[in-house]
Amino acid sequence: MERYRLFYVYRIKNLSYLHVHGMDMAEKKLFTLLLYAPDSGIDLQAGTSAYPRELLDVLESEKERIEAGNYDILHWEPDLFQEQRLS
Repeated sequence: MERYRLFYVYRIKNLSYLHVHGMDMAEKKLFTLLLYAPDSGIDLQAGTSAYPRELLDVLESEKERIEAGNYDILHWEPDLFQEQRLS
C-alpha cells in the first residue's frame, strides 16, 4: 500500500490554486495541500519544496488524473478509491 492516498481536489473560483485532500496512511493523519495550478495545469515545482519526496511522487503519478477531474470533490465517494485502483 502506498503511504500517501489522495481523496479529493477542489478549486476556489478565481484562484490559480487547487486544494488537495488526502491521508498519510503510515501516520494516520489527514493532510491538505495547496498546489499552484494555473489554466495550463498543475505546477509541482512551485511551493512544494517542503513536501516529502514520496508524496511528490504520488502527485506526479496522479497529476493527469487530477487535471482530468477524476479527484474532483463532486465525484468523490469514500469507496471509489478501491474501484479506481482495480480498473
